[in-house]
Amino acid sequence: MFGQIGCADCHQPTMRTGPNPVEALDRVTFDPYSDFLLHDMGERGDGIEQGTATGREMRPAPLWGLRELPFYLHDGRAGTVDEAIRLHDGQGCGARDRYRDLPEAKRRAQLAFLDSL
Repeated sequence: MFGQIGCADCHQPTMRTGPNPVEALDRVTFDPYSDFLLHDMGERGDGIEQGTATGREMRPAPLWGLRELPFYLHDGRAGTVDEAIRLHDGQGCGARDRYRDLPEAKRRAQLAFLDSL
């Protein structure tokens, strides 16, 4: 469901490192639930321009360990994962809307999955 509603478009479950002379980093598969790329956050951007990033662009936070966080989104404005998803904007608004339109049981299942990361 995570991929079907579009969350994995920015929060990619699995990535693989490239060649690296450090053996521990050489072609390692890991599960960050992020793509570490800049994405248009719409009105949820922080307004800070840094390097090539405009004030609307940010890198999606890795979702691994999400259950350990005391607050959510880049600025801590969301107190729950559900609220953080509902506050997505820009490139994330499609996934947000599909999440919002899920039946309650499927929304709870999605939140349980995220809590397992």
